Amino acid sequence: MHESNQKGEIFFAGTPLTPNHPEYIWRPADSVLYEALASGDNAHIFSPAGTGKTSLIANTATRLQKNGCNVAIIGMDQILERRGDQDIGRFYYAYAYRIIRQLRLRVDLQSWWQSNSVLSNHHRLMEFYREVILQNTSDPVVILIDDIQLANDAEFAAQLLSSIGAAHNARTTEPEFARITFALISESRPYGQLADSHMSPFSISLKVPLHDYDRELLDIYVNELGLGDENAAIALDRVFHWTNGHPYLTQMLARFIARLSATPDIAASVDQIVMQSLTDPLALQSEPHISHIHRQLVADSKRKNDLLRIYGKLCKGATVKANTESRSQNHLLASGLVKLDDSGSLMVRNRIYEAVFTTQWANDHKNRWWR
Repeated sequence: MHESNQKGEIFFAGTPLTPNHPEYIWRPADSVLYEALASGDNAHIFSPAGTGKTSLIANTATRLQKNGCNVAIIGMDQILERRGDQDIGRFYYAYAYRIIRQLRLRVDLQSWWQSNSVLSNHHRLMEFYREVILQNTSDPVVILIDDIQLANDAEFAAQLLSSIGAAHNARTTEPEFARITFALISESRPYGQLADSHMSPFSISLKVPLHDYDRELLDIYVNELGLGDENAAIALDRVFHWTNGHPYLTQMLARFIARLSATPDIAASVDQIVMQSLTDPLALQSEPHISHIHRQLVADSKRKNDLLRIYGKLCKGATVKANTESRSQNHLLASGLVKLDDSGSLMVRNRIYEAVFTTQWANDHKNRWWR
């Protein structure tokens, strides 16, 4: 069910998996995403890496399939590979091909595609939905497109998103289009043409936010840690101190704590786990989540210096107001290293990140002439 907080925003409560669960993932929004898509509502998710989007997609797809929906999961990286970012024809054909393959439709797509080559890309996609998908299926069709942010710099990708909005609007005159529903998943808010209100489908889809855990929600771990209620509460207080509720980091620490032997100072033991596993300099290379953030920032040769300049200001305590038009700020937000505080300014997301990604780290990775 949809619930509203005091700001009137929609949010969706969820439950983290216990540390001994065989599937080590965070799935707080699967119920609402499933309910939206199953009822024919388009949806979109903007959330950084490490917040459970991939698991959320897979779990939702499984539920939809079990309840009679045809489901296609498309990765933007799959569409853009093999020069799809440079060849407009390959881009749109790859998109259609992936859908056909995922839905297991027996269609000669190549012949159909060539026979409709006189149409513009937008109109060919609309005919693809109408003649290929709708005419070859009878049940609802849900198409989930992941990693939308990869298409920010592909100018013609906006036409693909425009076709999704057009498919939704076509429901008013062609009721069959109500059988096609889309979910768009991205690490960041799209910019440029993808964010154009006249072209993008985000204004007509339900936003499904993925929030960090609050401290109260972590109490689900109390009986799982095997420390007794009092020590478990102390341990979880310390976990929250370090992670500020970050899903991946919280569950990672919970798993480590669940393996702890008896200790006289549980808070100190949690600190030691953090130091050894997450804030050690080697974690930049050895810990997958930490190294992913590191690579996202230092490997971007075009924006690296500006990214590190902005982040360095945060490390020094400066106030950096959010600017939705800043690609560098959007990149920082997409990495998950920073988030917005209640006043609309950037802040480092948690103390683990503060301990790893320091002012020294930022300075060390700037180009020499910036230092």
